[in-house]
Amino acid sequence: MLLHVASTPAGAAVTVSIIFLLTFAMSFAFGPVPEGGRRFSSEWTRAWLKESIPRLIVAGGFAGLVLAAALSYGNSTQAAINCDKTVPPLTGASVDDPRILLAVNNLGQMVAAAEDDDAERARTIWLTSDAHNLSHDVDGPLRKVAPELAKSLCGKVIALENVMVGQIVTGQVVNDARLVADALQEARPILRSNSSSATPAAFQPCGQPIGAVTTDPLTAQRLQSAIEQLRQVSSLAESGDKAHAEAFFAGEAHDITHDIDGPLRTDNQQLAIDLCLAVTEIEGHLGANYDAEIVASKSSESAELIEQGGRALGILQ
Repeated sequence: MLLHVASTPAGAAVTVSIIFLLTFAMSFAFGPVPEGGRRFSSEWTRAWLKESIPRLIVAGGFAGLVLAAALSYGNSTQAAINCDKTVPPLTGASVDDPRILLAVNNLGQMVAAAEDDDAERARTIWLTSDAHNLSHDVDGPLRKVAPELAKSLCGKVIALENVMVGQIVTGQVVNDARLVADALQEARPILRSNSSSATPAAFQPCGQPIGAVTTDPLTAQRLQSAIEQLRQVSSLAESGDKAHAEAFFAGEAHDITHDIDGPLRTDNQQLAIDLCLAVTEIEGHLGANYDAEIVASKSSESAELIEQGGRALGILQ
């Protein structure tokens, strides 16, 4: 952990400074107090320094080792993120189309936050959502089938990561997050066609139940919130506001379409399939493949289907 914090020159300098300050404080508090002379007098100070020199030398040696190890760690970490080679994954989670779409939606939320000049929200989304992890995890599978695209995506991710540290420039976040999202959208059909995709589900994503993404109960409040958000997505797409349309689709509107699928298939399978297909159309026409007309019409259709589904399940009146 210490090496991770100190893996930049600034971090290493802070770490070394802290080591010296702590050593100084401990030497002053616990070291032997020289006898004779008034405390803090020149005689007392010279005597105290004489007693403390061995401890300060040891601290200096240790701090030097920390500095050298930290800089070496930082250099090796940066060397590991070499876009000519496979980027190590950050998690053991599988890389599938729903996960990539969720990351694209997270990046859309970052863009919307940055366009509102909310740098801290953009940073929070990057640090707490799966977008960052997925951007690393996808490299291995993508590099096997589209090495140039994987290399290009890697470079875009590194550029975005560099923007997200220190003082954030929101305009750069907007640009770099969009580039990463567009590269992920470009990777989706390639990965789908090269995954164990002889299975029908790879080509018919709505042919079987889709997994829930939350464990939250299906309440009237959640359904109404998702319905309103989807209608807002439709309105924003019609008005030409691509970034906010993508941002509004992320979150509850997207989550409900997954969470309601299982229960709805038991009660009304065709309605569940219709909703899944409509949402798949929305997800397929965000980012690089953005089509405002399809996003607008399918968002409106999805809102109506969720309303029908809520009534079929007895959640909405």
